[in-house]
Amino acid sequence: MIKLLKYTYLMDTEKIKEELDLLWFRYGEILKNPNWDDLNEARSILYLTGNFYCEKVVPEAIERRLHLLEKPMSLLEFLTVIDSGSEKRSEMRKDRMFSKLENFYLVVKNFKNNFVGGK
Repeated sequence: MIKLLKYTYLMDTEKIKEELDLLWFRYGEILKNPNWDDLNEARSILYLTGNFYCEKVVPEAIERRLHLLEKPMSLLEFLTVIDSGSEKRSEMRKDRMFSKLENFYLVVKNFKNNFVGGK
């Protein structure tokens, strides 16, 4: 989890994806033949990745960088542009920071969709 937070701070999306995949793989391995301690580790992986990281750390990490965009926007505006497939999205991609934030958001969103079964 420490590496995941480090790569989030650095906005290194490839490493973020790797760390999330490692945690998810570990979770799956635990469920194959769990003991009490392993089940507690699995619960902590679910809580830290699904709740704490995806719901608290990621939005805050994005929000802290939105003022650095060429055209600053709120978190709600950013999420609306990304999730709605807005025409504004292709225009905004010219901004390097927007592209980086978009990629970061999509990596985490894809992980979250795996975590909650696409719901």
